[in-house]
Amino acid sequence: MTTLTIDLEGAARMGIAEAKAHLSSIVERAEKNGEAAILERYGRPAALVVPLPRATGAQHRARGILAEYADESALCLEEGAFARAMEAKHGIPA
Repeated sequence: MTTLTIDLEGAARMGIAEAKAHLSSIVERAEKNGEAAILERYGRPAALVVPLPRATGAQHRARGILAEYADESALCLEEGAFARAMEAKHGIPA
């Protein structure tokens, strides 16, 4: 499980109407710069837009039940497996 740490003091604050008009730029800033935005309804905080953690490495690329078995060392071993199998079976170098 990934834990997010958000700086709420530095988060941009805006009304929902303003957020609706500029949603794509709010999401872009969250995605690229890691900036959070607090959306307010009638001057009170109602929602929070935060960036998602970036997935890196083989374990994050693997999905479902296979994710726990994916690691970089196993991927290195498997990298040329198909080419080696074809060469062994057919004698054709890859």
